[in-house]
Amino acid sequence: MKRQFKDLIVPLFITLLILTILEIISTSLLPAFGAQKYIIPFNILIVLYLGFKLETPYLAVLILIVQYFHSFFSIEGWELGTIAGIFICIIISYLRDVLHFSSAAITIAVTQVFQVVWFLLVSSLFYLKTNNFTFLVEKMWRFLPESIAISLMAPFFFSIFDRIWGTSGDGMLGEDI
Repeated sequence: MKRQFKDLIVPLFITLLILTILEIISTSLLPAFGAQKYIIPFNILIVLYLGFKLETPYLAVLILIVQYFHSFFSIEGWELGTIAGIFICIIISYLRDVLHFSSAAITIAVTQVFQVVWFLLVSSLFYLKTNNFTFLVEKMWRFLPESIAISLMAPFFFSIFDRIWGTSGDGMLGEDI
């Protein structure tokens, strides 16, 4: 769905509010239950949703804003996630006509695939930046349960974001969820 900038302000504000609440919950509750090394990356879920649902020239700016807000709660820099998010959204834009999402299972599978691509991109960029491969191996083992959790939550959150962004009639992700 093509959008003008004025149509994006209110949904973006609500999405950032949801992201902030989810990041606070993720960074405080998971360590309280003994999972100190795990933080659920809701920012990736939001970026994937934006890539699947929105056709706007401001998509890169939206990704930058989401990643910037995510960086308030993470030691990750916003720049690697922004580059990976824009690259993934470019891939999604080429595949948008080929991919048809008709069930929650397909939404979960496609979300998982794009999270793997995200991880490979960010890991490659991080390796180029630091020349440290041991951190990436450790992060890979944390990535797997985090990405599975996000994939399982994707149909639920995509239906919420459909209401916020007004995209439920697009015939794309989440239509039958």
